[in-house]
Amino acid sequence: MFTPLVHPLRASGLLLALLACGQGAQASSFDCAKAASASEKAICADAYTAGLDSRLGKAWTAALAEAKDPKALRLGQREWLKERDQCQADLGCLRSQYLSRLMVLRYVNIPFSWQGTWQRVSVSPFYGGELVIRRSGEDRLSFDLSAMGGANSGALAGKLQLKGGEARYGVEGCKLRFTPRNGLLQVTQEGDSYACGAGSGVYYDGLYVASRQILENPYDLLSTALVRTEEEDQRARKLLQKDYQTLLDSGSVFSQETSAELKGAEVTDMWLRGLANTNAAIFVRGAQGQLWVALLAVVGPTDELRVRYYTTEPEWKQRLPDVLLNWYAARRSEGRQLPLDMMP
Repeated sequence: MFTPLVHPLRASGLLLALLACGQGAQASSFDCAKAASASEKAICADAYTAGLDSRLGKAWTAALAEAKDPKALRLGQREWLKERDQCQADLGCLRSQYLSRLMVLRYVNIPFSWQGTWQRVSVSPFYGGELVIRRSGEDRLSFDLSAMGGANSGALAGKLQLKGGEARYGVEGCKLRFTPRNGLLQVTQEGDSYACGAGSGVYYDGLYVASRQILENPYDLLSTALVRTEEEDQRARKLLQKDYQTLLDSGSVFSQETSAELKGAEVTDMWLRGLANTNAAIFVRGAQGQLWVALLAVVGPTDELRVRYYTTEPEWKQRLPDVLLNWYAARRSEGRQLPLDMMP
């Protein structure tokens, strides 16, 4: 169920106005009737994402007021807006962009120092990364870098050469570039996962902030846009109970499917890279916010693997829609029994 946005959206216009004007300028409200890009229209149409936009407007104002280099910060914000607009109308992408930027703005005004501990910015807990840099000479650094990609991981250590304001690392098949950006550190990787000492789907690319503590960000059905509103999220929590967390633990990779039986439904097949045999689910959101969920669950003292099926719809409590039935059949075709539990 969608909740319409009944008030004009302020934050997108606020961000653009602050970028264009001086620090002391007053920003005007953004009229959603004049939204031009696909991303702006999507933000205006979705109350939760609009709320993130409003929060970002306030965080941006506060960060700009404390910036020692406002010009560089505005340039960084313009670059972020371009990245955001690449999401088009994809709410999952948009929400991830906003939550990541909100996290980044907490760190942009910390004075930069190469030496220290850095955390990779990621909304998903399955794509974290930590970088430790130590100075070993006037133009030399050493580093230890670790990262995740689902249940897979990678680790790399070596020496860095400082040159032209950047630090570089290179061995056969793997190159890393470390670039300071407004108190943050951008890591760029050339080479595949294996050449850089990592498992499948694990990369070190990304934006890192100076922090010894692992970054915490909301990771739920709202942040992933599997549900649209807080009301829908609460309905999912009530339906799934403890399996709400089981569902979140089931996916670092998401793909879209279709259902011939559930017209207009959004179908998301999800699985955890590296543990897809035990961590996988399928999540269906109907056009009016109805929910159908099937997930793998490890239960009992013998760690038996079962499938649990949930739905908000009484007429579907004892039968699976086509797309869930196909998903269940595919799991069983792998040679497993997989008992099916029809949950209340």
